[in-house]
Amino acid sequence: MPSLLFVCHANIARSVSAEFIARARLGSASDWQVSSAGVRALVGEDIDPTMADAVRGIGVETTPHVARQVDLAMLKDADLVLAFEGTHRSWMLSESPKAVRNTFTIRSAALLLETIPRRAAPLPYLAHTKTPPGGDVDFADPYGRGEAAARQAVAEIDALLATILPGIDAVARTARLQTA
Repeated sequence: MPSLLFVCHANIARSVSAEFIARARLGSASDWQVSSAGVRALVGEDIDPTMADAVRGIGVETTPHVARQVDLAMLKDADLVLAFEGTHRSWMLSESPKAVRNTFTIRSAALLLETIPRRAAPLPYLAHTKTPPGGDVDFADPYGRGEAAARQAVAEIDALLATILPGIDAVARTARLQTA
């Protein structure tokens, strides 16, 4: 089963929102295991209430969440890691240099997948491309900035995932069909 890991700073706003949205958008038929963590996680905390309201505002249910610290096992097990800032990506790569082939900022992954050649497989394409021209593209932290910032962040996460998820989910479905 392929694994998708979202990583932000505290694991109470961006990454957990992306986790909930990705699970909902992929649906129960998807083989992807989706999770989230933080590089400086507020371990044990739930999703920020303002972010939870914004996620529910786009029709995605939230469930109780327990923030967790990203660790080497998570990085090793993930097929794709999507960070929200270049500093998060850099921190993870310093902890696990082998993760360079599957760790991207969420904006960079979306930018790269917007220009993917027609018949290219998304994960190998990302692994060989690494970052778009100009480097990593950060996603501002909406935490503590109010309802409008939370709604904007959730809408942007949803839009980025609309670019990323169809390609990677097709890879998982193809692999499942080939092994059946």
